[in-house]
Amino acid sequence: MTPPVWQLRSRGARIVAAMMAVALIAGSVGLALTHNSSAAGTNLPAHVASSLDQLPGAVQVAAAHTVELTITTPTHVQVVTAMALPHGLAVTTTPIPANATITGSTTSHAHFNVRWVGRDEVMGFSIVHLDVSISALTFAPLPSSTSVVAVSPVPQGSGTPHYDWADTTLGDPRVDSTGVISYLATKTDSDINGFIDAVAVNQAGKVVAVLSTNHLWYSAQFVAHIADIVASGRGCHSSLGIIGTNAQGGGVLVSRVIPKSPAQWLLRHGDVVTTLNGKSIETNNDLLTTLYLTPAFTVVHVSFVRNATVHHTVMTLGCAL
Repeated sequence: MTPPVWQLRSRGARIVAAMMAVALIAGSVGLALTHNSSAAGTNLPAHVASSLDQLPGAVQVAAAHTVELTITTPTHVQVVTAMALPHGLAVTTTPIPANATITGSTTSHAHFNVRWVGRDEVMGFSIVHLDVSISALTFAPLPSSTSVVAVSPVPQGSGTPHYDWADTTLGDPRVDSTGVISYLATKTDSDINGFIDAVAVNQAGKVVAVLSTNHLWYSAQFVAHIADIVASGRGCHSSLGIIGTNAQGGGVLVSRVIPKSPAQWLLRHGDVVTTLNGKSIETNNDLLTTLYLTPAFTVVHVSFVRNATVHHTVMTLGCAL
């Protein structure tokens, strides 16, 4: 019998989500990070295009996949832009309330319905589903170094935004005052600090990176992958329902089981989780990363050690809210 499905709304679940964010931002899933490296006040203003044909040719197709969202709540109306993804999804850095009324417009479609899906707090993206067929962007792997055009749509309330854009380079390694190397620092002659919902487009017209609300560039392919995971997980990432620490010799030592979670019925304080769906779990970061990359409500096989004996169980992951 499949264990009951729980949405984890407890303080413990929030701790799990916070730990997940720390683990992922630390680089456990290989996210590509970059900061603007030019000194403030020394670079030129970004270029402004009032139409697609004023943009460099390589970025026109990517810019045309911009969706203008009108987000309406009882006290506020906001117009923002979003990037179209495969499977009818789109992402924006703007936080969107789950109960908001959302409509979308593009150069070819006007005032269609948009449904809220969820938000990824680790990278800082809201995910929505578009109720019309919009061609998705074409992505390419984020290289170690490349010249790109950064383009940032500026909504005008008409479905046809203006665009800020600048030539830049991703991949100029820099060392900060603590000796930490940022392998994907942005080097540019134009000021892109004000860019919002920007994408970095390579010379072939493919999107390689997305600028998040925390001013870090992330792999566009990875952002699209995470959007699919959140959509498949009914709007959230997954949780095993435990608080854990690294176990001596490998695995995750269960220090607390979250009440009313899937683990409440199957795991105990002192158990050591060793595998999840056949993947070896050596550290707590391994577990958090695996959960981050697994949709909520997925049925998983879990192996754990209790009293020096290996046990196996099946559970349905919860929703880490």
